[in-house]
Amino acid sequence: MKHHAKKITALLIVAALLAQLFAFSALAARSAFAGDITMNGEIGPDDARLALRMSIGLENYTTAHKRLADVDADGEIAPADARLILRISVGLESSKRMIVVTDEEMNTYVFTGADSTIGISGGTSSPDNTTSPDSSAKPLPQTSVPMPAADPTPGTFTFTVYGWGDGVGMSQYGAVGMAQNGYTCEQILKHYYTGVKLVTDTSYPEYTDYVYETPKTDELVARIVYMEMYGIVDDDPAAAAEALKAQAVVVFTLLKYYGFDVSRDYLVGVASDLPYSALPEDLRTIVRQVRGQYLAESSDSANAPIEALYFAIAAGKTASAKDVWGHDCSYLQSVSSPYDVSAPRFSRTFTFTKEDMRQMIRAYDSDIALSADASQWIRILSHSASIDSARGYVTKVQVGDRTLDGYSEFCDGLMEDYFWSSGYFGVSTCFYITYTP
Repeated sequence: MKHHAKKITALLIVAALLAQLFAFSALAARSAFAGDITMNGEIGPDDARLALRMSIGLENYTTAHKRLADVDADGEIAPADARLILRISVGLESSKRMIVVTDEEMNTYVFTGADSTIGISGGTSSPDNTTSPDSSAKPLPQTSVPMPAADPTPGTFTFTVYGWGDGVGMSQYGAVGMAQNGYTCEQILKHYYTGVKLVTDTSYPEYTDYVYETPKTDELVARIVYMEMYGIVDDDPAAAAEALKAQAVVVFTLLKYYGFDVSRDYLVGVASDLPYSALPEDLRTIVRQVRGQYLAESSDSANAPIEALYFAIAAGKTASAKDVWGHDCSYLQSVSSPYDVSAPRFSRTFTFTKEDMRQMIRAYDSDIALSADASQWIRILSHSASIDSARGYVTKVQVGDRTLDGYSEFCDGLMEDYFWSSGYFGVSTCFYITYTP
């Protein structure tokens, strides 16, 4: 989830100014520089992140947000806009275009997300973790993901990435798929978090300190669920109601985990700037149905909340905490998540010339020795086999004469500049590489 994106530096913003800019009150019009999506007077990494999520259908947004995010003025929000915003935030580009937006634009929402009818065709996968932990529930489907085609151009590396996010915890698209196929909120949660129980907290505080505001806790949960998941189910929220409940439980669990004092939105999720009364009534009803429910380890008599991480799209299965960060966590284990395969942008393919790859490796560590045979430059040594025996969350990768871990050193190190400059920060560590000699 977001709070493990350690390299994002959040900008400090005066609370009163932020509240004023987000209120969308009686002003007839407002102005901001292109790229300042949050309209807080600064263009920062949080704006780039919002633009990226908007571009892939993970955020609902106002017409005003769309105009502010479309920094290249081509009428669309794309990863390229997120890349430009990121470059502006670090001083590599400048934003000189002032955009004036009206009250109507600031209150007219665009509902995003792809068709939420997620279906899986036949195929095979490894047999472990393919059934629900509830024996009364039907088994999860098996899936098959075709091997990627290599770019035929000589001297080209083909790099295919599966999933979106670190892959640890609950997959949002996977949860939606389970809900649409008859699984309950509790079954979804106990599937994605190993060895947990649902606990009801009736004594939590009425208000939560959240970034630069102190909203009512109940209302904050609904606003986060709206922003984090409603956009991918809004064409038929009733069919995904159990997934929305699961998301609400996860959000409340994280709020409790942080003691109802959250300094950065990516720790628990981004809250919509819409007032609670403006959220869809069906969503408010769904969230109220799981009010105060949170997750604790089954063996914990003190019922302490777990760190209920979540992310967008899994790569066949989720990743365990050990797969990604190298340390084990009893409730963050790898489990099957087959419905993600049909999610939009389940996979993305990038190509690099031999010289491009050489320069990226040199920029990361000039002491890495590369052989004359480019096909030997990068070799995956170990992975989680989340998709099949050839593909999974990479734990170790050989680069020249050096062995790197898949997360912090390869994806978040060697490949970081490329992914960030291209607007693809937050990619999965499930990748597959081929070289065309």
